[in-house]
Amino acid sequence: MSCSYIQVAEDETEEPIELPTEDDSALLLSTLAAQFPGVSGLKYRAPESRSMRGVRLLEGRFQPPEDGWGNHVYICVFPKENKRKSDDHPENSTAKTKRMEMRLKCSDLIVLGLPWKTSEQDLRVYFENFGELLMAQVKKDAKTGQSKGFGFIRFANYDSQVRVLSQRHLIDGRWCDVKIPNSKAGGTPQVPCKVFVGRCTEDITADDLRDYFCKFGEVTDVFIPKPFRAFSFVTFLDPEVAQSLCGEDHIIKGSRCALEQVRRCT
Repeated sequence: MSCSYIQVAEDETEEPIELPTEDDSALLLSTLAAQFPGVSGLKYRAPESRSMRGVRLLEGRFQPPEDGWGNHVYICVFPKENKRKSDDHPENSTAKTKRMEMRLKCSDLIVLGLPWKTSEQDLRVYFENFGELLMAQVKKDAKTGQSKGFGFIRFANYDSQVRVLSQRHLIDGRWCDVKIPNSKAGGTPQVPCKVFVGRCTEDITADDLRDYFCKFGEVTDVFIPKPFRAFSFVTFLDPEVAQSLCGEDHIIKGSRCALEQVRRCT
């Protein structure tokens, strides 16, 4: 199945990105919102008048202009209320910057379920595949020196932290969980979320789900319970993607699947 792409940017001064359209050439609002959270519309500059022209939105689908999408760069439209608040309160820009800095700050991560034989070197070697590590520590009993079955890691790069938190990890033959410790979770936004995919049919495979959902954003994990139970879980790298897809039905291999947000990600 092939799809075409259109160029979209947050404003005319920024570099556009390409977003995929559907088989009927429509662009899903959820696809747009996955890359531009809070967006409510699209516009483009008409070549004849040089005026901005809006794109029609029907039931969550942007319809192409009469002459097709063409080579225009489409600009995102955000609610005016949000823009007025930003204009009226210049300090919001500084506050937003501070929030982003907090969001991108790495924290210590706890690794649960480690095999007793896993050493600190083993822990470091495994997680260095995701990015530069500042710290890797296996907690040990003070008297016996034996591992307590958990440890801590800390990355130098926030993207590495996000990627590690978004998936399961097989370390020395055992599945381990990586989480933000409870004492620090309050000050750190919850990272990548799973979505619950209901009404799945037995012929829908993990590859089918990954191929379908990867057009909205990077998929880090797909889980289908065995024996078959008519549902599955899909984990995205970007939590905004997961939120934007929930509450809508998606046609996957001819089946109308329902998506719901999972309250807590692991």
